[in-house]
Amino acid sequence: MCGIFAITGSDLTAGIRSLRGLKKLEYRGYDSWGVTVREPNQCIFIAKEIGKISDVAFDTKFPAGSEAIGHSRWATHGGVTRENAHPHQVGKITLVHNGICENYLEIKAELSFSEYESETDTEVIGALLDELYTEYGDPIKAIEIAAKKIHGRFAILVMFEGEPGIFAARRGSPLIIGRGETETYIASDIPAFLAETQVVNYIDDNELVHICGPTAVFQDLISGTTIEKRNITVPWKVEDADKGDYPHFMIKEIFDQKETISAAINHDNAQLIKAIQLLQSTNGTYIIACGTSHKVAMAAEYFFANVAGKKINVVPASEMASFDQFIHEKTALIAISQSGETADIMEVVEKAKIKKAKILSLTNVESSSLARLSDVNIPINAGPEKAVASTKAATAQLALMYLLAFGINVDRYDVANIAKNFQHAFNKGRLILTNTAASVNDMLNPRYEDHIRTVAKQIYQEDKMFIIGRGSLYPMALEAAIKIQEVSYISAMGFAAGELKHGPIALIEKGTPCLVLGGDPETISNAIELKARGAKIIGVAPKNAPVFDEWLKVPDCNGAQAIATIIPVQILAYHLAVLRGLDPDMPRNLAKSVTVK
Repeated sequence: MCGIFAITGSDLTAGIRSLRGLKKLEYRGYDSWGVTVREPNQCIFIAKEIGKISDVAFDTKFPAGSEAIGHSRWATHGGVTRENAHPHQVGKITLVHNGICENYLEIKAELSFSEYESETDTEVIGALLDELYTEYGDPIKAIEIAAKKIHGRFAILVMFEGEPGIFAARRGSPLIIGRGETETYIASDIPAFLAETQVVNYIDDNELVHICGPTAVFQDLISGTTIEKRNITVPWKVEDADKGDYPHFMIKEIFDQKETISAAINHDNAQLIKAIQLLQSTNGTYIIACGTSHKVAMAAEYFFANVAGKKINVVPASEMASFDQFIHEKTALIAISQSGETADIMEVVEKAKIKKAKILSLTNVESSSLARLSDVNIPINAGPEKAVASTKAATAQLALMYLLAFGINVDRYDVANIAKNFQHAFNKGRLILTNTAASVNDMLNPRYEDHIRTVAKQIYQEDKMFIIGRGSLYPMALEAAIKIQEVSYISAMGFAAGELKHGPIALIEKGTPCLVLGGDPETISNAIELKARGAKIIGVAPKNAPVFDEWLKVPDCNGAQAIATIIPVQILAYHLAVLRGLDPDMPRNLAKSVTVK
């Protein structure tokens, strides 16, 4: 969840550069921030405060130093206080940490150190490292032993007194190395150093790296062997990770959907065929995901049913433990995750791999832990998504799942015609999705946004809202509620349209805003029932209807209607947040990548 950035080189402005890199990771945590600099005389300087790092001025003074580590915190252990902010210093150790040490109380009880200044598990890790470094005098051995003691997922960056450079290790939490000509970077995510370099090395689980100036030495934490890493050039551009002329990342990323839906389906058929053949080689499939991606998975359940006549099991990753007994070597898991680092998903996938299940993943980061652990990974090609509330990644995921639904019925035993049959199947899906992408491009214009802003002005002071949908628009009603909750803090609830009479309609009062997704006769009938109880009806549909008090027009996109329908709700949620004086990019209590359970 937290953001980590570090730099080693010859430039003595590492402190301010660490601050700049950290600002680009604020979406990963914004409860508090901290930067540590190692000065040329080896003194350690630490600056840390509660609050958003975006509020920290670029003219903040740091001492000269060529090595620095920064951290932007999303609080887990311990409240939001300066004492709990990272970095932490214990004896000869200065460190930052992302993740959770599940057994930190047990470790704490074993250590002789007692002068803790914080409530964090991180400071306990620091005390453990200090004890081990004092005993062995070897930073790598200290980290190796500590890593074996720590239960849970973690990424740690450590400065050892008397040892040049920065040491880092990870298990389950992301860390990426950026390679410059005269310096090296470590970050939780690529945008932190994208302006400096596009050349990266990926740190895998249970690996350690020591960076010093332009060098980086990698080592396996378990075997102790040195590892050679391949330099990889990432395709992202600097402008992809910037707001440009937009006031917030969220609205920029909503408008990015003019391109990202097309990019999502721009895959060579060979990769899609691998995914389909993986699914066809098994006799049971589960889709696992969390949050917005779980709503995508629920929509995909309808896609596979309606397009292919196939039943797919959809389970939130956090609830998969109840179904673990059904996972075996003939099971396929489709894991959907924007970051590819989501802790609940990773735990399910790791257990499934032990049982020899087949893993297909959809991620926005090809180099993520999930992507590397999968038998087949399909990138969604959405580019950097920095607003906490997912928008363009969600529609990219929807587009890919819809396309896959077309391939699942291809006869795998018709070997002579299989390539032609797959091409025909994918072309059918691509035609619908290409038309959807073109329609979304036409829909996303300033006049359309102005109209939605006008609707938002009518309802932004309300404290509750309801959303209904049917078929694949039922999951989009749930997703719409998430979007509105996340950024505007309005108590929004989504329901299957036909479930209204079974309880939720009791909550409708005069003037209660109700979003109605879709214009089919049954859903319109449900809207009439809501209006009869005094609801204000906002229709999101291809055609206007007399029951709608306000109409947000969307194109008719055949079976891909879920993609077009969720976009105006994303815009509505954004403007509700802005009108309520909130920051839609950084909702309270939330962070972008949930790498802890």
